[in-house]
Amino acid sequence: MIRSLAALAIAMAAAIPVRAQVAGLPVFNNGVPRGLTVALDAGFPDDEAGGGETFALTGGLGFGLLGFTATVGSTNTDFSDSETIYGGTANLRIIGGPLVPVSVNLQGGVGYTDIDGTKYTHVPVGVGVGLTIPLPVLGLKPWIAPRWDYLETDPDAGSGDSESAFGYSAGLDMNFVFGLGARVAYDSVDRDGGDASTWSVGAKWTFGL
Repeated sequence: MIRSLAALAIAMAAAIPVRAQVAGLPVFNNGVPRGLTVALDAGFPDDEAGGGETFALTGGLGFGLLGFTATVGSTNTDFSDSETIYGGTANLRIIGGPLVPVSVNLQGGVGYTDIDGTKYTHVPVGVGVGLTIPLPVLGLKPWIAPRWDYLETDPDAGSGDSESAFGYSAGLDMNFVFGLGARVAYDSVDRDGGDASTWSVGAKWTFGL
């Protein structure tokens, strides 16, 4: 009986479709950070993406055409208690600048989490396209980012598995005065188990360097 329950728990953990850059959050591909950026986000995956809620802190740093982000947070799914999540991205701006409203950038990322003994490593690689819309009291930046999406699952008891799929994310950044801003994002991945989606809402602060 105990062995059967343990095997069932491992099978359920292996079936959790962790598909975001870090578990429970969309893949944020909204351009190369300008200066130092700090963001707090809350993510809400649907049932196909594991359910539950995610809360994370992201730091971003930009140097001209290059930018990097790092994320750490906590997620709980419908199948597990709270688990720590990690992730990061490297970004290269191809088109865009202070006086150019359209931006295009390449992004590669990695995310990692361990849920009930099953390790998930996620690698998204894609292109992001954004449009800056200046308004009197704030700036708006809608963006969309298609990607190639790779997920590797490695349970402690059993052989690992990997899967590649097409995914995309989209969002809207709202930048107010004094570096304060807000953002919303949506993410979708089409895998063998079905279409999984995640949406998020967050606040951010940008400090020019």
